[in-house]
Amino acid sequence: MTPGEETALDAARLEDLARGALVLAAGAEHSSHRASLDWARAALAEHGPVPLIHPGDLGSGRMCVTVSMLGSSAALAEQLPTGEEPRRAVRALERRLGRAADAVVPLNTAAENALLAVVTAASCGLPLVDGDGCGRVLPLLEQTTFTIAGVDVAPVALATPAGDVVVVDAAGSRVEELVRPLVLAAGGWAVAACYAMDGERLAAAVVPGTVSRALAAGRPTQGDPFTLWQPRPRRLGIGRITAVEHPVTPGPDTTGGTALPSRPTSVVVSETEGLHRRFRLEAHNEALLVLADGAPAAAAPDQILMLSAADQRVLDVERALPGIEVEIVVIPAAPAWHTPQGRRLAAAGGLLLLSPDHEPDARQMKRPDAERPEETRW
Repeated sequence: MTPGEETALDAARLEDLARGALVLAAGAEHSSHRASLDWARAALAEHGPVPLIHPGDLGSGRMCVTVSMLGSSAALAEQLPTGEEPRRAVRALERRLGRAADAVVPLNTAAENALLAVVTAASCGLPLVDGDGCGRVLPLLEQTTFTIAGVDVAPVALATPAGDVVVVDAAGSRVEELVRPLVLAAGGWAVAACYAMDGERLAAAVVPGTVSRALAAGRPTQGDPFTLWQPRPRRLGIGRITAVEHPVTPGPDTTGGTALPSRPTSVVVSETEGLHRRFRLEAHNEALLVLADGAPAAAAPDQILMLSAADQRVLDVERALPGIEVEIVVIPAAPAWHTPQGRRLAAAGGLLLLSPDHEPDARQMKRPDAERPEETRW
């Protein structure tokens, strides 16, 4: 959407958003996604449509609050929300800061987080900003373009389905280690209100247009979820999974950061069209690197997805099985993630297999016969 333009998320557009939000959500729990969609439907039915505004329209004198679900989406499906969690989290943050929020922005627009932002905006009577703090999905709370722009994650207000409200005020580097045990103690999930900032800082730090992008991905098309996306994702090829490999023991943490919560996985795909290349996807929680005949074809922080050729839905690496036909698609990360600071921040949770200070040669990334770089770490 353009500056000055305002639209509204109503019940019909919510269904588009729910479908489109799954595009970036490799590994999404469908039961929790359904629960979140029911929650958002109820919020819109009770409070009415949510205004969707451009990030630049908020202005320097108004405050925006970022919202996110923390913890396990599977826990959300088991311990259903009361409906009050988002409003209680926002109100707690407002009390801590001594001022009222004027808008809500999602931390990311994948799966439950996109729908949670709608619930929060509706229940608090606030507009929703068309953008987010990642442009993709990252595992740690501080891994955002807001952090890159110098916005503090804290204070963070947590509201749990058990009725707890906790405000954490600490240095950004300590927030994750303080918040994670609280979420586990609360039953496995909580709503967080954080990254409070004025409209001027928001406009400079946000990845714009991501809510509109998810809406476009969810609209009925000819089976291509990226028809209306700009810039268009890069399609590497279509092939059949021939092998899924797991190391006997995880390799060393080369980043020195917080470990990711899944096991390393390698997925081998034999291309059935075009050049008949052999793709190898290296994954840990998500696909981090693609090699085409041994040469780098794509790498995080760009988001690498496997789409089921049957229905164009995202296939989680944990559900990859030999024989499944997939299309490998690369969604370019926001420019902030390709800066030296952005790459170091992305590497904090083990997101990069390449050195965080090494930006792959764009020419090499396009040549399947290029020599494999020494910086690739296994």
